[in-house]
Amino acid sequence: MGKFDFSQVINRRGTDSYKWDAADREVGNTDTIQMGCADMDFKCPPEIIAELQKVLDHGVLGYATLCKQYQEGIVNWYQKRHQVSLQPEWILYVPRIVVACSVLVNFFSQKGDKVILNSPYYPPLNDVTSDSYREVIDPPLSEKDGRYVMDLEALEKQVDEHTKLMILVSPHNPTTRIWTQAELQAVADFCVKHDLLLFVDEIHADFARKGQHFVSTAALTGPIRDRLIIVNAPAKTFNVMGCAMSYLIIPNEDLRKRFEHALNAAGETDANAFGNAMMRVAYQQCEYYIDEANEYIDGNEDYLRQELQSLFPAAVIKPREGTYLLWIDFTKVFASEEACKDFFVNKAKVSVLMGSHFGPHFDGFVRINMGCPRATLEEVVRRVRTALKS
Repeated sequence: MGKFDFSQVINRRGTDSYKWDAADREVGNTDTIQMGCADMDFKCPPEIIAELQKVLDHGVLGYATLCKQYQEGIVNWYQKRHQVSLQPEWILYVPRIVVACSVLVNFFSQKGDKVILNSPYYPPLNDVTSDSYREVIDPPLSEKDGRYVMDLEALEKQVDEHTKLMILVSPHNPTTRIWTQAELQAVADFCVKHDLLLFVDEIHADFARKGQHFVSTAALTGPIRDRLIIVNAPAKTFNVMGCAMSYLIIPNEDLRKRFEHALNAAGETDANAFGNAMMRVAYQQCEYYIDEANEYIDGNEDYLRQELQSLFPAAVIKPREGTYLLWIDFTKVFASEEACKDFFVNKAKVSVLMGSHFGPHFDGFVRINMGCPRATLEEVVRRVRTALKS
């Protein structure tokens, strides 16, 4: 028995939760189980809650400056969890991952330039890029021996002098791939060859299926260091997305100064009191939480995979390497994505994220969030089984 009880069911409705309240409004009822948005339904570690309570007890919620544990905690965490040595000065504050991506796109490319973002992609990264009037090059990941891989040879044919940036999600959302050292090095060599900045979102870095090992892009050496921008946060790791506290890792001093200037120009430089409180203890005191969460999520996957495969023999449930997500191909089960959505949302009353959100090539796929108590998954299975019988 671990220190933390991940089986506790918490009613998040009525808390202005994006995952539950906003999604309820979208489906038009409060009886649907929301399995789409990728935040977990677990409380965050009690050490973080206690530190937040100190801020409230103090009673003055004024402007904040970054706590000393900010850079120190990140450096120690990357060394301990990922065996990577960072320098404190490489680290810059940014409130959110998508904010960092927006600053990157708008200050390091021009309207009409091209940005590489493999599909299936994390939708907000695509939205930020396309809404900034950049052309998204989205070569779909291909499958080899049952795993998604990047086809850099095909990408060679799409890159030209207007291509300025490559965005990589590692571990990958939604396919859950944990890229190998060789794959990351191939991407790095590609970016150096074509004079591209490489922006890497590592927010799911701390989630890995037992037997898998995350490799950080920060471990790469050589010329890629001069064009590498990593963004990460404790948000997913400790389920504290609402604290809005992320960070950039930029080894090259000139690039780092340019990005810092861009953040200043965008007005994205102020820390917040609650994010600070979280950072004071998250990386220092809460490692047990992510270790136990990984074990619990592995169990959730074992259960859900077995049940869904039994209910849908023709479905292809992709292997999970990282994240707390499950990526499923229902194209041989339902005639269309509309039919798939109708079954889950309207008949089973289980809201999942449909594949079309991740790019035009993935209609009929579904992403399911397993970061929840087992009882929630058991209710999902019960509803799906009942809907199949009706």
